[in-house]
Amino acid sequence: MTSGQKLKSVYWIALAAGLMDASSGLLLMLAPKLALELMRITPPDVHALVYIRFIGGFVFSVGSLYLIGLWRVYIANERVSLAILLGATAWVRLVICVLTASAIATGALSLAWGTVTLTDGCLAVLQFYFVAKKWIHVEVAL
Repeated sequence: MTSGQKLKSVYWIALAAGLMDASSGLLLMLAPKLALELMRITPPDVHALVYIRFIGGFVFSVGSLYLIGLWRVYIANERVSLAILLGATAWVRLVICVLTASAIATGALSLAWGTVTLTDGCLAVLQFYFVAKKWIHVEVAL
């Protein structure tokens, strides 16, 4: 795979991850019961939905970070922003992966939450790989 193809792959994955998180986060904020039902997760008590909205805000924020990084590349060819954001969001995704996996294992969350664990785990590994292998070539002038 050429350097240009690698970079395009990173851009497409960042776009997909950003759109996925931004849209699901927005839905969790605006219609948490519907969002959970679409994920095949039994919604909690109506009083607990405020916490799901809070989680939605967090998910939306992470998703929008990808889009901000891509926007910086588009308007200013500033790839360093995207490289930093990929590393940071990979860390967030790894933490969420471990948290949801352990909650599922102990019975605190239903198995339906496994989609979150799987998605975040896969994206974390992929993004850490992109950063470690320097798929985003960044030239920094000192």
